[in-house]
Amino acid sequence: MYPVRDIAWESFKNILTPMECDLSKYFQQQVFDCSVNHPVAERFPPTKAYTQLFLKTLIDQIESCNQEVYEDLYCTYTGMLSKETQQDCDFCYKTYKQKSGIITLKETCNIVCDGTTGMRTWEASHFLAEWCSENASYFQGKSVLELGSGLGLTGLAVVQNCKPSSYTFTDVHDSVLKTLLKNVNINLSNESPLSYNADDGKYANDLSENFQLSYHDTSVQIKKLDWACDTYDSDVDIVVAADVVYDPDVIPHFVKILKDVLCRKPGMVAYVASTVRNPDTFACFRNELESKGLVVTTEAEQQHQDSPSQPEVSISLLNIKSQM
Repeated sequence: MYPVRDIAWESFKNILTPMECDLSKYFQQQVFDCSVNHPVAERFPPTKAYTQLFLKTLIDQIESCNQEVYEDLYCTYTGMLSKETQQDCDFCYKTYKQKSGIITLKETCNIVCDGTTGMRTWEASHFLAEWCSENASYFQGKSVLELGSGLGLTGLAVVQNCKPSSYTFTDVHDSVLKTLLKNVNINLSNESPLSYNADDGKYANDLSENFQLSYHDTSVQIKKLDWACDTYDSDVDIVVAADVVYDPDVIPHFVKILKDVLCRKPGMVAYVASTVRNPDTFACFRNELESKGLVVTTEAEQQHQDSPSQPEVSISLLNIKSQM
């Protein structure tokens, strides 16, 4: 679901324009089979609206090169148009290319769903997933806890790319946890992602019983954790969190549980990535950390942009430790 307008269409046209007819059809078929007809896209499809827009734009680009449109491509597009118009479901699948492969997530297209913003992946999660993968040695053989895991992009990247000894996903909202559970099984189950049906209900278990699986040498868990009233009693080495301090009312609860975890043993560290949407809210977070005796040892700020047409955002990555 990469924005269609940001695809490198000029490069596509430069390749296609000088081609002879047979080679042009073969090239179009290859593009079609690597996009709309790709096994991942067929098994975990984007929205119908996105697929239609992609195909329409692809056809327009082919015609602008004075090339005949590959028949299967055109038939697929017209077939979609001839079907009864139905609004897209609130959910779709997005597939992210990562260091060691791909991560496919079931997500909502809405900003808020079921009363939470946790049903879609946000910019700081993208950034933290990339940062962790680039710094895999920090996590290798370590026990990692994620606070506010959302739909799982950061954690899945760490598990796949960084070889921790254990990784625990946590969140509080039931709908988020159920979708997270599906996403973890899509990407980490012993079954091939292409054979796993995320909607068959097979993994829709009651999360009152902690979920656990093994991925290579990593023990993976999902737990429900309410920062306002729960405590986390297991020892870990590293805490990670992304986009969890956007609400001033949530900040004291997050800092409380963060301190509880970091104070359990010496040498623990937390990496917290935040999109700085409101400087006052972020300053509130920094002040709350200081008041609770948590120290920011390093801070890195970076501009992040998912694609050329998307807004550029400022993301801060804090390295946080306890004073003990």
